[in-house]
Amino acid sequence: MINRWAAAGSAVVGSFGAVGLATAVAGSAPWRYVSESGVPGAPHAPLYQVSLVLLAGSLALLAVATRPVCGLIALSLALSSPLAALSGVVHCSPGCPLPPYESTTPQDLVHAAAAIGALLLCALAILLYWFRVRWIAWLGMLIAWPPLILSAVGVVFVGRSLFTGVMERAALVGVSAWVVVAAVRHARVREPQ
Repeated sequence: MINRWAAAGSAVVGSFGAVGLATAVAGSAPWRYVSESGVPGAPHAPLYQVSLVLLAGSLALLAVATRPVCGLIALSLALSSPLAALSGVVHCSPGCPLPPYESTTPQDLVHAAAAIGALLLCALAILLYWFRVRWIAWLGMLIAWPPLILSAVGVVFVGRSLFTGVMERAALVGVSAWVVVAAVRHARVREPQ
């Protein structure tokens, strides 16, 4: 029963986090990195930070809910949660500079590494679902993986651009939607204890 409550909580918290993040990022230019919305002084910086912490909480609750289904899925989600929170709490400097195109600070690197780590672990959880609940894996591979891959290509090979900014936004929407859908599925289905 606790797993279903955790899943329901994950769906609710994740929905609030996703809407908050979308609201915080909506006013920024699409060629900017998403993280620039969390820089102190940005119009919605506190909302951005709170939204990432809510999404991190959603990942932690989903990890609890998935424990009976697959320990590796639960582990990847549990590890992604503190990284997502860290990426919200540790903001980048103005412009969110990333190597190899711009000079960065240690804080920028911590923020970027935490965000990338959280997204990679979510992508791993999506893949691991292939062995347990195949349609959830297909959904993640359809809506989250393509923009995640294209976002990574943009960050590494293009740098700050309209392409990279749009792909980052699409990746966050895809991963957030996948988390909420997976949580709803676990809230509705009684898992073996």
